[in-house]
Amino acid sequence: MNKVEKKVLSQVRKGFTLVELLVVVAIIGILGTIAIQNVVEHLKKANVTAAEATVKAVSDGVTSYYIKNKKMPSSLVQLVEGTDDDPPILEGGEKALYDPWDTELKFEVRGRRFAVISAGEDMEFGTEDDIRSDKKK
Repeated sequence: MNKVEKKVLSQVRKGFTLVELLVVVAIIGILGTIAIQNVVEHLKKANVTAAEATVKAVSDGVTSYYIKNKKMPSSLVQLVEGTDDDPPILEGGEKALYDPWDTELKFEVRGRRFAVISAGEDMEFGTEDDIRSDKKK
């Protein structure tokens, strides 16, 4: 083999073939799909945990209101409204009364018992994914 043939062969072998590039792109696509599915699943779990924390905080606010005023609030808005004499029980304004899916929390009172409810991911009350303050795990 002469010098010219060796130079031509070395130049031909420097690049990737189309098949090699397609295999690499396919592998990257598969790995990306797996990663996105895991991220989405973790985001769902994070939203449920945040909703549970919000329901707990608002439920504790209702209990504080009851202890302080000897009666249940007529609505959750009373927890975020302060008076001239007292600051609000919950900080964050009315946004504190919404779950991570931007659905307003529901407040049910039955005598001295109450429930603070998040509609959950489907944003509909009365379904299986509701997050309630009166439900034990």
